[in-house]
Amino acid sequence: MKKLSLTVKTLAAGMAVLAVASCAEKQAAPAPVAVVSAEGQPATRSLNIRYINADSLMSSYVLAQQIAEEGQRLMVRYQQQEQQKQQEIQNLANTIAQKQQNNTYLSQASYEADMQNFQNKQNEAARFLTNQQNNINNTIAAAQQRLNDSISNCAREFAIANGYDAVLMNEAGVYFNPELDVTAALIEVLNARFNAGNTAAK
Repeated sequence: MKKLSLTVKTLAAGMAVLAVASCAEKQAAPAPVAVVSAEGQPATRSLNIRYINADSLMSSYVLAQQIAEEGQRLMVRYQQQEQQKQQEIQNLANTIAQKQQNNTYLSQASYEADMQNFQNKQNEAARFLTNQQNNINNTIAAAQQRLNDSISNCAREFAIANGYDAVLMNEAGVYFNPELDVTAALIEVLNARFNAGNTAAK
């Protein structure tokens, strides 16, 4: 059966670029780029861009940690169920083989009845495991969406509050000046919001 995994890269899918427009902040800024004014005349200003490291974000954000742990628990549980079903089918096959070896079957009909039961058990196991896989996939997809929404919304508000024109994932570029890294600051905001939400829910 196909094994399921929940990786950092999967959780980070769909978060390529988080851009928001606002005024510039008085911090170290990248080289100015040419823009065009409303009158069509060239103007020059600096884009205030920051970036976040996806791996660091996923390893330090409490919600991401919990989702990853839940994914691992679901996967382990599925593997246990798969092994159990395989063992049940194998035991039934062994029983049929033993009956044949000991000439226990008194008629062809009794043998065929056991074989039909064996086939039914195989089909039931396959349907059960498929349903379990679908449930896990749905659970993981919902968790991914929740995580992506949480990070995206927080990053947008974080950018606006700090006057950033854009907040990018580090995977969106080849090189970023390390001074533009706001991962730690965003993680702090994300975890504070998450903890506050949990406290309010209690």
